[in-house]
Amino acid sequence: MGISCEEVWRDISDYIDEDLDPIQRVALDRHFAECRHCTALLESMCNVISLYRDERVLAPPDGFDERLHQRLREEMKSSRRSFLAWALTAAAALPLGVALFSARKLIVQPHGRPSPASGPDPRQVAGTVAISLDHDDKIYHIAGCPRLLGKTKLITVEEAIRDGYTPDVYCIGKSRSKKNS
Repeated sequence: MGISCEEVWRDISDYIDEDLDPIQRVALDRHFAECRHCTALLESMCNVISLYRDERVLAPPDGFDERLHQRLREEMKSSRRSFLAWALTAAAALPLGVALFSARKLIVQPHGRPSPASGPDPRQVAGTVAISLDHDDKIYHIAGCPRLLGKTKLITVEEAIRDGYTPDVYCIGKSRSKKNS
């Protein structure tokens, strides 16, 4: 035998589809003449392919198309109704959710957080910034910043930078714009 069974298995699909060059085809023909296992594999594959090509084997039962179309029409109607009900519920709930969220922001101040109207912390000395002791975010703020949460500590800007803190662009940017105006 000129080629191995593994090589035949790798190329058998191309052999059936007649996508091999003539030299490879002759080598497989010789192998099939000598190897009954690979010949049985080739015959089995050809039988499966012929079964799949035969429309009678895979033909749906009579009336299948009509039943399928009817079922699809029913499903589309119910899914449209479900989607419409969901969309109307979401549309009604959205303004209510926005209103509740806005009211909560206006009415309830989180514990331990100064009111934004109170302005910067009067204890803050020029050149100092505030860091949160409760968070590991490594961001420094101006004291009184509404984004500064939890217990705070005042340190110099130099200390903050040395310890790896970066400025909060929100409050640092606001304080710079107030100084420039």
